[in-house]
Amino acid sequence: MYSTIFIGIFIILICFLLIVIILIQNPKKGIFYQSFMDKNFRLFGIKRTNTLLEKITWILSIFIFFLTLFFNFLLKNHS
Repeated sequence: MYSTIFIGIFIILICFLLIVIILIQNPKKGIFYQSFMDKNFRLFGIKRTNTLLEKITWILSIFIFFLTLFFNFLLKNHS
């Protein structure tokens, strides 16, 4: 019971994190992008930051996919 609640909340948190990462990647309209790039421009550079954000997006998407499958498996075994 508690594992399904924990995994459900974890999936929701990862979804919000994925939304923020996607908003940062939009260079034309993103308020988050400008503030993120101003702070980290010297550390990463533009190309490295974009590739890092793209890799994080793919990793989080794959992680959500497998967590959703695992969550479905737990729900089927619980009932």
